[in-house]
Amino acid sequence: MIGNDGKPVSKEGLRQHLAAYNTQSRGSKEFAAIPRALVTVCDNLKAGKTTYVRCLDGQLQLSRRKDNSVQAA
Repeated sequence: MIGNDGKPVSKEGLRQHLAAYNTQSRGSKEFAAIPRALVTVCDNLKAGKTTYVRCLDGQLQLSRRKDNSVQAA
């Protein structure tokens, strides 16, 4: 995953972006800091499904829960 600054994002950075994705409104400044590619992946993830995102230090499994939040394993 490439961040908005053009550099790869670490696993911990991706988890922070997911926390902002789950808690912030779409118009907030924190939501605008999330990489657009991550927002696209999370928006297209259906409930109960899983996908993998490559990070700077490996890959991270993302899944959408029934309460419509995205969780990183």
